[in-house]
Amino acid sequence: MREALRCARPLLRFFGAGWPAWPLVMGAGVIACGTTNDVGTGHSNEGPGGGGQAPLASSGTGGAGAPSPSGGGSGATAGSGAAGSSGAGASGTSTSGGGSGGNGGTAGTAGSSAGSAGSAGAAGSDKGSGGSGGSGGSSAGCVTSGQELCDDFESGQLDPQKWKLNKPSASASITIDGEHVHSGQHAVHIKIAAGQQSTAMLTEAVTFPAPTNSFYARAFMYFTPDLPTAPGADFHMGFILGIGKNDLGDVQAGTGMIGGAAQYLGYSIFFGPPKYEFGPWSKAKVLPSTWQCVELFEDGSSPTEEKRQVWLDGAELMDLRSTSNGPGAPANHKPPAFNGVSFGVWEYHPSPLLSDIWLDDIRVSATPIGCN
Repeated sequence: MREALRCARPLLRFFGAGWPAWPLVMGAGVIACGTTNDVGTGHSNEGPGGGGQAPLASSGTGGAGAPSPSGGGSGATAGSGAAGSSGAGASGTSTSGGGSGGNGGTAGTAGSSAGSAGSAGAAGSDKGSGGSGGSGGSSAGCVTSGQELCDDFESGQLDPQKWKLNKPSASASITIDGEHVHSGQHAVHIKIAAGQQSTAMLTEAVTFPAPTNSFYARAFMYFTPDLPTAPGADFHMGFILGIGKNDLGDVQAGTGMIGGAAQYLGYSIFFGPPKYEFGPWSKAKVLPSTWQCVELFEDGSSPTEEKRQVWLDGAELMDLRSTSNGPGAPANHKPPAFNGVSFGVWEYHPSPLLSDIWLDDIRVSATPIGCN
């Protein structure tokens, strides 16, 4: 996938031993490979169902606006400041010493006039560290209704009217706690067993069917203790996935990680025959122990083409722009009718090191969301 002339060898790593040699094609900067193997060969956890779903999070709110690296906005518990292109706030007043008062810059450091909240803060050191998107938190103007969903999980529980759990892995758990939060007092905590192959995701279908079969999905994500990487390995996993069916079968389409160097991955898997998978990866890295804002746009408005864009901390990862309609794509590349979007982790290989993921300030919308 990295380059056309390197596609064959990485893809053998990507799908594991036992996969045949794959034809490769390149179009619009995307390297695509296809196979006729059945589901479950190579990626033993790469099945559309994932073991079923069970009902399980609290009403939340989210700010609107197009994806932008400029920040500003209110802090988590410290006072608010006016937004500025640098992310600096006008003198905020801190009430808790939290690290996000009037912030908008990376790790809550923006603005010497941000009051006593400071750049680090004695309390809430996680808050405001979601990168250049600002202090984040979906705290203004979003009500879950129609084509909008937002949740900051401040009720301390998962709302069964919004979420279903996809957790076939017995060793995984999905809870709400306050150990790491992006805003407020609570976040979703996904715990998996390092060295195993796990699926643990929240799935919402409130906003679906999506208008024009397209949607934006945003989450703040925190990974610990570290991401699995190794030269020549991939440790492929998904973080935000649009799900649905086309006329030939199940489709997953979204963004995650490829573990050769912990790079963000945009990918799609068409499970209908012949099984087909494509997607580029980014220069940008998935970082451990820090909040990162990830936004996905999936566009299935064309009857013949699925298109994707991904933003990290408000800036588009241009190397993840992709389309399923590249040269040599098989007939099953048609976009699915999206019927849901999932957040969390779907591991396609046993993955060492990574054991805990926190999610906060999730939003799904028909329009661009951003990180504010």
